[in-house]
Amino acid sequence: PDAFTFTNMLVARDLAKCKVGQCKYVFVTAPDGGIINDPVLLRLAEDHFWLSLADADVLLWALGVAYGSGLDVTIREADVGPVQIQGPRSRDVMVDLFGEDVLEVPYYFLRRYELAGMQVLVSRTGYTSELGYEIYVLEANRHGEQLWDAVLEAGRPHDLAVIGPCHIRRIEGGMLAYGADMWLDTNPYEVGMGYDWMVDLEQADDFIGQDALAEIRA
Repeated sequence: PDAFTFTNMLVARDLAKCKVGQCKYVFVTAPDGGIINDPVLLRLAEDHFWLSLADADVLLWALGVAYGSGLDVTIREADVGPVQIQGPRSRDVMVDLFGEDVLEVPYYFLRRYELAGMQVLVSRTGYTSELGYEIYVLEANRHGEQLWDAVLEAGRPHDLAVIGPCHIRRIEGGMLAYGADMWLDTNPYEVGMGYDWMVDLEQADDFIGQDALAEIRA
């Protein structure tokens, strides 16, 4: 029941401006304003949030913050597996998988689908600055390989290729990489991401690192 209050305390953006079914790029900040992580946050319900993380142990941080907060929250590693489909022809692959309806998903929003008996979430997000989507399959330990095969099969007519993170595209798009461009010892202002909407110092509720970031900005 306290998931909104807790998550809003964890990140520097004002989640009162995040609707159910919406996604936000956020900073999880330390008390000194350092960057603990820069996940994509997905709001599944009024009291249910996912953090799609860069490579860092946010689970332990969140457990520690929750323990000291007195808030009624459940924090766990969800059994979810994400895969990205990115590039100019990603729409064609996604239409073959989910139908024309998927083209109506707005940028940084999500929608639920069923694919061959698998429950999935599709978000209009990605790490390339290209047109792209991410598919999150629930019960990933059971369905992960099935989703992978389905995506490859749908992508075959469209010359889908399997790669890791497309760093050339994300660098050209101005996207930062945690552990390379930022870390615990840098803050959002130092990495050129101290926008008022990204680090909202005027929001009604406090977040961890807010006082330090206000001093840094001043």
